[in-house]
Amino acid sequence: MIKLKTFGSFTVGNGLTSVQEGAWRSEKLEKLFVYLAMNRNRGVCIEDISEAIWQVEEETDNPVGALKNLAYRLRKALRDASFGEECIVSVRGGLYKWNDDVEVTIDVEEFDRYINEAEMAFCRSKETAIESYEKAIALYHGDFLPLRTDTHWFMTLNAFYHSRYVNTVKALAKLYIDTGCYEKLEQLCTRAIVYERSDEQIYSYLIVARMRTKKVQMAFDTYETAAIMDKDLGVRKTVMLNKVYEELLSVTKGASSYNIDEVKDDISEESMNGVFMCGYPVFKEIYQLEVRKSARSTIPESLVLVTVVPMYSSQPDKNHSQMKDSMHTLERALRKCLRVGDVAAKYSDSQYIVLLSKCSCDTASDVMKRIIDRFNHTCDTHSNMTIQFDIEPVSCYSSFVSDK
Repeated sequence: MIKLKTFGSFTVGNGLTSVQEGAWRSEKLEKLFVYLAMNRNRGVCIEDISEAIWQVEEETDNPVGALKNLAYRLRKALRDASFGEECIVSVRGGLYKWNDDVEVTIDVEEFDRYINEAEMAFCRSKETAIESYEKAIALYHGDFLPLRTDTHWFMTLNAFYHSRYVNTVKALAKLYIDTGCYEKLEQLCTRAIVYERSDEQIYSYLIVARMRTKKVQMAFDTYETAAIMDKDLGVRKTVMLNKVYEELLSVTKGASSYNIDEVKDDISEESMNGVFMCGYPVFKEIYQLEVRKSARSTIPESLVLVTVVPMYSSQPDKNHSQMKDSMHTLERALRKCLRVGDVAAKYSDSQYIVLLSKCSCDTASDVMKRIIDRFNHTCDTHSNMTIQFDIEPVSCYSSFVSDK
């Protein structure tokens, strides 16, 4: 019996020997092995295999010869690893096919089978469904061959099984809530977040688990993590996350009444030094409030869009690395030069947006010159980058900030 594992990395073994990802020193040998194993119930033609294994830019003038050579190398690699070479790969009638006499189990196929069993058992027995879902989840140790997604066939399976894993986690989470298994729910979601860090529903289930197990501070910390994620992604919190937060507040605040001093202590900022750095959704709401205030005030405020740009073209990978470093340098310059009443947020991979309080456009220009000087002074290692800025006064007639 040959066991093939594809979740997280490539591993193949037969109880006596095993081969880990990279041991064959050839991605294509691993890809050919996986492709033949997963299509073992049919013969596959040269065109299908070539499309699955070779990238478009790697197309060869002699695909028949290239595949024949690759199959020869795979047989040799299997023999060297103490597998039976002829019992695994064979050619019949011009088609490549897995040998029917050789049994193989593949983790993704077991994963599918357990999920199908859970879905069929759901209406009859929640306990049986939970057991099957748990077996499926236990098989998942990361995305399907994450280092082999340079062709459409492997990339499609990678995306499919990632999505199926996330959906399975959510289905099992609902069953845990229905049956009151909150400790298991916490373990499930804590592990799931390692593989899927941007799904608010999983965070919501984790908050519920920690609330129900009396881990209130951990529940608040989880909510804050999800809120920070929202800011980074530039999206608003989902209805589900807001609902969970309301329940969390009811657990901690309840029906009690509080005086103004207690409320003030609860909402006060711990350290009020320098610019208020926030996510774009928060910045947008602050800006909209300032626009409303501008209709009744003559105090000037300025909006500044700060952009980091390459001074000359370079290699794309190098530019990307320099841009990332330069954005960190710009953030430090903003924190150093701006005041307590100013607000700043990252707007894109190369831009920050800044709201300068009590600051005319002329004064804002002077502020930006100081920031540029600071940036240039500390930016020796990324001298390819420079800063540009645009300024506009804040008023109820301004629509500078687009609806991202």
